[in-house]
Amino acid sequence: MEQHPTCAQPPAPAPLAGPVVPVDFKVVKKGPEMAMHDAIGRLAFRVAGSAGGATALQDDAGGVLVTVRSSGQGEWQAFSGNSLEERHIIFTAKAIPASSSREEVHVFISPRSTVEDSKPSYRLVGSAFQRACTIIKGDSIIAQTNLLYKLKKNIYSRRKFRVTIYPANDNILVMAMVATFFIKK
Repeated sequence: MEQHPTCAQPPAPAPLAGPVVPVDFKVVKKGPEMAMHDAIGRLAFRVAGSAGGATALQDDAGGVLVTVRSSGQGEWQAFSGNSLEERHIIFTAKAIPASSSREEVHVFISPRSTVEDSKPSYRLVGSAFQRACTIIKGDSIIAQTNLLYKLKKNIYSRRKFRVTIYPANDNILVMAMVATFFIKK
């Protein structure tokens, strides 16, 4: 049998890249503590105070994933697990004066960048009071937070807000940055 030149083999299916759908978490904030639930309503992360004035990002079972400690003057350091040793630093964050209604935090991922660098790895821009924050890496938005609104409701609770993490980003790193942004408010 002869094949006609117009009968080409079908192309091989293209491999699918990771998830292409953003992930939403519902956050309930009570004082300095936060509970972060997935789309189904299961507890995914928790933020709670720990010994020495540090704040811990925990998994659903209570295991410490990241410990955030204030180093004073609007600066924070995030460490892997329960450690507070310099060799376990994940990132350093520094609040940058912006305006009365807008806050900005620059995040420097260790060891590739430091606070002395002029260009941060990530920028968090928004208002902690309004529970609005945009996390930016380079020119791309990787995550956002906003209040949970309900139809036909005039007053909105600032205790509940949503974190949307866009595909191909580390949920634990983003949640640690969110905890840093909202740690005092």
